[in-house]
Amino acid sequence: MHLITGNLGGDSYKGKLSNFSHLPLKIQQGIKLHRFIDDFTDQSEHILTVTHLLQQGGISKVAAIACDILLDHYLSRNWNHYSSIPYPDFIGAIYLEVEANLEGTPADFRFLFNKMKEHGWFYAYPSFEGISLILRQYGTRIPFKNKLAGSSAVYQQHQKTIDTCFETFLNEIRTRSAEFILDQRLDIL
Repeated sequence: MHLITGNLGGDSYKGKLSNFSHLPLKIQQGIKLHRFIDDFTDQSEHILTVTHLLQQGGISKVAAIACDILLDHYLSRNWNHYSSIPYPDFIGAIYLEVEANLEGTPADFRFLFNKMKEHGWFYAYPSFEGISLILRQYGTRIPFKNKLAGSSAVYQQHQKTIDTCFETFLNEIRTRSAEFILDQRLDIL
């Protein structure tokens, strides 16, 4: 859990990792893990397949964002296949860990985290209605016209294919992340 703040807020930390040497080691390591996961995800043929399906469905500029959010939906819906910790307990632990480490995090991350918590996004992820709402809300935060909200319809249309891609990807990233954590000697406890 120590890596969660840097991992969750990884997109808010721009530039070289050495730029963040002033941050606690656990946040630096979380950023490092986030970047590894992002790179692995960006190169995954399974994620690229889903992204192409979304693009074919009219979700052009924001297909990668849609894919990421839908992957979170799939993971939360199938949480018991990936963790022995009940999903609501895990979310509660995330809130506690991030709140304990918010000081010194970028303002955009604090803003987004507080909005996610205020609107209960993490708790909404498992349901189709919840993820549809999140896609609509997130789409309004993007500074250009987009069809992110339409991603839920494309997902429904191709759900079996997308779920298969996500399942395969999650099994791969789970293994590769564990290897990365060991190789980099990241402190996850």
